[in-house]
Amino acid sequence: NSQPQIIEPVQVGTGSTGLLVSALSGAVAGLFGALVSHPADLILTLTSSKKQSEDSSKDEKNDWKFIVKDLLGKEGGVLNLYAGFPARASFFFLVIGLQFFLYDYAKTLFEVGSDDLTLVLD
Repeated sequence: NSQPQIIEPVQVGTGSTGLLVSALSGAVAGLFGALVSHPADLILTLTSSKKQSEDSSKDEKNDWKFIVKDLLGKEGGVLNLYAGFPARASFFFLVIGLQFFLYDYAKTLFEVGSDDLTLVLD
């Protein structure tokens, strides 16, 4: 006759376990953000650098469509859109994870609850 053990859910943002969960959640969100935004940022960076290095800004080779075709045409195909991704992913992993951690740590430090963050318009 053993009674089932009741496991309390972890409250995100409170206690060391909650802060760890919050930081890891932010880190994973940062990885996904980097994964989604990296190809567009790479194309923007390449477009900008080509326009600055060449005199004619009307040149077809400065067009983002040409840059995408060039990247996809090279050996590696779609993977070329993720050149430099590990550095960006590491940065986002650390920065966004740290932001989530600091946000929840500050909420705990100043004893701010979810009810305090709710705006009610009368």
